[in-house]
Amino acid sequence: MAYLQIAKVLESTTGVKKDGSAFLIPEELDATVFVALGHEILQIPRLARIELGSDVTSFVTHKSERFYFPPDQITGLRVGGPEAKAGRTSAGFLKTGIT
Repeated sequence: MAYLQIAKVLESTTGVKKDGSAFLIPEELDATVFVALGHEILQIPRLARIELGSDVTSFVTHKSERFYFPPDQITGLRVGGPEAKAGRTSAGFLKTGIT
């Protein structure tokens, strides 16, 4: 059931491309998946690829990290737009016009 729900969300999201059983997510969409691990919720940000399977769902980040979980542990998916990524705070460095 989780497979169908995630597939519907990804198919209706602008910018996401389907490649076989995988969905390719551009970096500017800022996608995050939420996975239940007992009493904890694991957040996996900056998703680049999601492969949906009946036994295992795999997630690949833009840093080439790979995660594998059973579909019943996936509790949510957040997909933001470019405006969501622009609102991130920086490491404290600012670009100024002063030289």
